[in-house]
Order: sequence, then C-alpha cells, then structure tokens
Amino acid sequence: MDVFFEQLVPIKRDGKAITIFILAWVIALLLCGLAFLFLGTLFIVAVAGIIFGTVKFTGLLNIEYEYILTNGVMDIDRITNKSTRKRLMSFEVSHVTRLEKYNPAFLESIDKKQLVFACPGKSQDAYFMVCEKEGKKAEYLVFTPNEKMKKAMVKFLPKFISNSAFK
Repeated sequence: MDVFFEQLVPIKRDGKAITIFILAWVIALLLCGLAFLFLGTLFIVAVAGIIFGTVKFTGLLNIEYEYILTNGVMDIDRITNKSTRKRLMSFEVSHVTRLEKYNPAFLESIDKKQLVFACPGKSQDAYFMVCEKEGKKAEYLVFTPNEKMKKAMVKFLPKFISNSAFK
C-alpha cells in the first residue's frame, strides 16, 4: 500500500514584508506620475509596465512551503505566489540521523549552504532534522510538521530515532 501525505505551510507576512509591499506600490505610483508628466502618450505603455512589474515583484512575497511524504521519500518544496514551485530538498526518511525540537543554537555550528529553513520564522512547533547520505554532506532541515505528517514519518524513521521523535 502506498503512503502519501502532504502539508502546506503558508508563511504570514511580517512587518518587513509589509513594509516592502507598501514601499513598492508607493514607488510604482510615483513612477506612474513621472511617466504621465514626461512621456506624453507613451505613458500608457510605461504605466502598464510599471504596474505589471510591481504585481510580479510583490507576488514574490507570497511564500508557502509544501512537505510531501511518498513511500518514505520526503520532498520539501517552496511555492511562490501560488504559481512557482521549487524543490528545495528531497531525501529518504530512513537516512535521518537526528530529529529533535528546534533550538536556534543548532544553527551556529552548521554550514548554511546545507540548511533548508522551511517554516515560519518564529514557530514554537519547529523541528530540526539532519539527513546524511553516504558519500555526501549532511543536509539540515527546520520544519513544522502537523500531527498527520509526524505519524506518517515515524513509520519510516530509523528505530533509534522513531522512539524519541516528536516528543
């Protein structure tokens, strides 16, 4: 029997993202005004381009992560503006060597190039996972699985981890 679970984790906009959003639209309005003043009849094309670019740019602030577990293989995807999907990480859950509650102190001693941070910034329910494949560098994941995902993952975790995982 196949095992398939997925979970979407939307990232809420914080103060920084809201500021960028507002600032982008203020700049766009100013550019539209300047185009009206200096471009004459071409301002319609310029305004259309400015609005299109601003919509595309501000859409980049709409981020969500998707965790997919299929027969022991975990995929972590980043979805931008509900249209663009990028695979951040894919690994066998049986290769997990460490799984515990997330503590920011974990990140001090690891290489940031191998880290995938796929959860809201200040989540209390985050977990830290280390996956090591033979002959490759370890990959690190910070994520927030829900209860269904936790139960599904426990089936595929190594025994020395599954006994203490998600407590």
